[in-house]
Amino acid sequence: MKISLLYIVIIFGNLVGPNLLAQVKQDKVTELANEILKAREFSNNLLSKYCWTSRVEILKLKEILNIMIERNQYDLQGQLVKKILNEQSAKMPKAFLIRDIAESEKENIEKFLFGLRDFLQKYSLQETGQVKRFIAAATWQVVDSTHEFMFKGRNVEEEGDQLTWMVEDVNYSTARIEVATKFQGDDVHFTGTFIRLKNGLNYMAYAEAYIPSKNITLQLQNYDYLPDN
Repeated sequence: MKISLLYIVIIFGNLVGPNLLAQVKQDKVTELANEILKAREFSNNLLSKYCWTSRVEILKLKEILNIMIERNQYDLQGQLVKKILNEQSAKMPKAFLIRDIAESEKENIEKFLFGLRDFLQKYSLQETGQVKRFIAAATWQVVDSTHEFMFKGRNVEEEGDQLTWMVEDVNYSTARIEVATKFQGDDVHFTGTFIRLKNGLNYMAYAEAYIPSKNITLQLQNYDYLPDN
């Protein structure tokens, strides 16, 4: 691995000055951040050429309240366009099918949870500035058993939040994120699992957000990534 020099300096840190040790650490963090940013930029450029399907399920006490399926792709201006697919098959309920709850509660749940979905997108650190700020402030270590870098940071997007970011150590692609934050005053526990395709496309394949105060879970799946011809 490229950080072997860092291990050597840490082990024999008592033999070198603290300024040299700090400089070596900073150099390795800068190198690591640059590799991650290169991988992220490459993946984002690929993503703009793809279309894919997303499925969102809303559950309350393990009962499905809502299922929505969308087709996603970028337009010529680089904006993400979502198209709701009302029917997938005879077994698949239509989008926005919520049973046995009042209309007002239905609207409140939809507004809250689809707002939450957009809010949590920030924690996937898609922008270069986000990555740089997070890495600069985070603590990190190497997890040899999973061949990943693990970054941990606080106050990332909201005051008091916590983010754990796992990056695999070969291609520098995101493997997993874990978030503890608040949305509209409610605690939210969020996890996201990522997949990297052979061509370098790195995307969030599965995510789950749990709101304990409401006993509600939002589950998201992204799949069927196809070149947008």
